[in-house]
Amino acid sequence: MKKTLLLTLVLLLALAMGGCGGTTNDNASMEVAGEADYGVQSASDSVEKERSEDGGADEGTAQKIIRTVTLSIIVPDVEKTVTEIEAMLKKVNGYVQDANLWQSDNNLQGHLTLRVPSSEVDGFIPRLESLGRVERKNVSGQDVTEEYYDVEARKNNLKKQEARYLELLDKANTVKEMLEIESELARVRGEIESMEARLKVLDNRVDLATITLELQAPKSLSTGEILREPFGERIQTGWQRGINGMMNFVQDLVVLFVILLPYTPMLALLGYTVYRVRKSRRLFKNRNGDQDGN
Repeated sequence: MKKTLLLTLVLLLALAMGGCGGTTNDNASMEVAGEADYGVQSASDSVEKERSEDGGADEGTAQKIIRTVTLSIIVPDVEKTVTEIEAMLKKVNGYVQDANLWQSDNNLQGHLTLRVPSSEVDGFIPRLESLGRVERKNVSGQDVTEEYYDVEARKNNLKKQEARYLELLDKANTVKEMLEIESELARVRGEIESMEARLKVLDNRVDLATITLELQAPKSLSTGEILREPFGERIQTGWQRGINGMMNFVQDLVVLFVILLPYTPMLALLGYTVYRVRKSRRLFKNRNGDQDGN
């Protein structure tokens, strides 16, 4: 009886030890298999924690203001004014982003988009205004400070997340783990590139103010006097118009002659017929007159 009881206790102890060993091995396998997934999740979750710790822009950071100016100016000579503006831009390291000139009611007009360093725009606007008479002016500023530093903080946090993914990639033991981590890396790098592009756009618009400039030739001033071109230029323009008018008239005659040229035989026959009819009538009248006289 005692031997049977002792044998039963030994079997139960062996089974218990075997079950513990199996549980230990299963837990170890699950830990190894889930290490990469846990690392990916922790790297992603830590972004929100670090973003809240960064708190966006710190106090005392430089403001980011996008400055926009719209000017409409009446100038004596639009083409000459554009040349003067280009020379003024070189002095402040600005440039013409785009330019468009056209004729309207025999007057030259222009539309320019200028990019001027924000630090120079306050002194540059009065120089533009001195080129003529200002018809319309609008100055505005858009504060993008919060957006700028928020994008910058998100980019920095994603950079840290990228570094963690690279560390996990070195520790990956299976192809599946490597593929999962590389997929997350591609997503993070895409977001980083998007934010860097946005920061470049903001930097460009903040560093360089945009000036939209409309140039118009004068029609009449409020005094009723007309702002004219120099007398010599008016004489030259009048002479050229006269020459052009005469040439156009001569060309029109030549074109009319060419148009009528195919009808020349018909016109010649018609003219000859009219001539013969009139001549016959005159001869007939003359004969009748001679007979009456006799």
